[in-house]
Amino acid sequence: MRFAWTLLAGAALLVTGCSVATTTSTQQKNLDTNTVPFSGMVHGGQQPINGAKVYLLAVNASSGGYGKASTSLLTGTGNSDSIGSYVLTNATGGFTIAADEFSCSGGQVYLYSLGGSAGFGDSDAIGLMAVLGQCTDSSFSGLPAMVQMNEVTTVAAAWALAGYATDATHMSGPTSTAAATGMANAALNAANLANIGTGLAYSTTPGGNGTVPRSKINTLADILASCINSATGATGCSTLFVAAENGSGAQPTDTATAAINIAHKPGANIAALYGLATPSAPFQPSLTSLPNDWLIGVTYNGGGLSSNCSGEPCSPGPLALDASGHVWVGNYFGEVTELSNTGAALSPVAGYTGGGSLEESYGLAVNSDGSVWVTDQQSASGVNGGDGAVTVLSAADPSSASPSVYSTGGIYFPEAIAADTNGDVWVANYGDGSATLFNSSGTAVLGSPFASGQMAGPTAVAIDANHNAWFPDQGAATPSATSVSPSGTVNTYDTGGSEPSGIATDAVNSGGSEGHVWVANYYSNTVSELQIGSGGAVTVTSTGYSGGGIDHPNNLAVDGAGNVWITNYRGNSISELEGASGTAGTAISPSTGYGADAPLSTPYALAIDPSGNVWVSNFGGNTVTQFVGAAAPVKTPLLGPPSLP
Repeated sequence: MRFAWTLLAGAALLVTGCSVATTTSTQQKNLDTNTVPFSGMVHGGQQPINGAKVYLLAVNASSGGYGKASTSLLTGTGNSDSIGSYVLTNATGGFTIAADEFSCSGGQVYLYSLGGSAGFGDSDAIGLMAVLGQCTDSSFSGLPAMVQMNEVTTVAAAWALAGYATDATHMSGPTSTAAATGMANAALNAANLANIGTGLAYSTTPGGNGTVPRSKINTLADILASCINSATGATGCSTLFVAAENGSGAQPTDTATAAINIAHKPGANIAALYGLATPSAPFQPSLTSLPNDWLIGVTYNGGGLSSNCSGEPCSPGPLALDASGHVWVGNYFGEVTELSNTGAALSPVAGYTGGGSLEESYGLAVNSDGSVWVTDQQSASGVNGGDGAVTVLSAADPSSASPSVYSTGGIYFPEAIAADTNGDVWVANYGDGSATLFNSSGTAVLGSPFASGQMAGPTAVAIDANHNAWFPDQGAATPSATSVSPSGTVNTYDTGGSEPSGIATDAVNSGGSEGHVWVANYYSNTVSELQIGSGGAVTVTSTGYSGGGIDHPNNLAVDGAGNVWITNYRGNSISELEGASGTAGTAISPSTGYGADAPLSTPYALAIDPSGNVWVSNFGGNTVTQFVGAAAPVKTPLLGPPSLP
């Protein structure tokens, strides 16, 4: 699914064994690591882990990019090995790190413990993690006085950091601004799942508007505990390590890396892993039946998503991300929602309304300057005779009652919109089968419209590496996709399938190609692939890949590894296929798709952020679901084909 990178003494014991009435306790007093020791406790289930090596590591922002060793931050402890310097836990699982024993300057930092004994003998298989967040000048902000590290915090760390992790000691990304954003947001996402002051999973995000699958997180923690609370080589460890595959044939040797592997392959070996979590396992409540997959989906409302829109449900549809990882969602009945990178509502309760200009918003894109472009299929207030317009919310003031509204260039019931690397914006006009091209100031390029009458019901648009726009012809007698160049050259290709509805591009250079085009065929439950060859020649590679739970696919997105993600509008799930960098079209998601046990409701669109989170709009649920760390990260905003941050 992801890259194949070659991809305190005397303190009270952490309570984890009984069902806990609430998991949202207030963080304890902050710790200033410049003046007092940095303290923590390491537990496996209910048992303190004695003699564990505790490392302080940072996600490595390296010119070497992905797959590099994490940076060790400890110095002068008197203990070190190939991973770095470490301190040892005592009989109660406690440890301290003195203020003069570490230094850091801006990176995302996590704790990793390895080995020790949970009362069953020393075991090198015990690996645990906890994300601390950003450390600047050897100081953290917002840490509890005592950091707890256990299986729950390990699950939170593994899933949140999966997009930048190869194993527990190899987490890295390039030195780009986008990657730094992805790493920082990933650390914040871990804090959305578990409280490192208590070692417990949340049921509601700290922001108050997100529902966390606590039972699933606890079950994953119980799976890890089956190995930790046993002797080296016991059945729990061997079964876990076999089932937590990474695709290369190499098995993990510690539980933290096993967790990362499961996050990378959430559809693999579900039953074998679930069987390790016994009813008497330490973390409760837990799942009572076999899950569909091991994706962790957090579902958000607010910011206009669930308010009353003209007496109707708001029906969130198109979705895109800006450079900060904020999520922008177009609601059909005239609102735009903005969520932070951790899902907190940033837009008002009624959303951004564009001064009343927004109406039937089927398309949304974020441009390179951070402005948000929204298609109004039937324009409000008589603009363009009611035949549609494009509303632009400025990055500086998206709540302005006087946004820019464009309706020139042949705009006619605009359905979809996409931004290019050069600031240009393409619009698909559903009403007359044409395309409008705006420059960044809203002027129609070459007067537009292009391809008038040469397309039939275009419902989506994606841009390739050569600045050509691609549209699925949903209403064509012969299923097809049409490309339009910035100069107006039009080409149409038969794609097979039935009722093409969604479209996406990549820039994968495989077999001499310059990229690929992916088309979602709504009624045939398939995805077609076209290859753009050297010089621009196009070949239809497949008229329909199926499997992986594809069920009335509506929209597509390609992640940073080139894999294809699909919303299944009627299947209430999402699917993942291998892209052109692998065995194209091979299903990665299970036959039921992903997210069947998440509250997906007629999922409309999806987008991938710089942390590797997959965000899905629930048209029928008035919510947005975030699948944490599910995909390979993507640089945002999406301008042309996707790329790694």
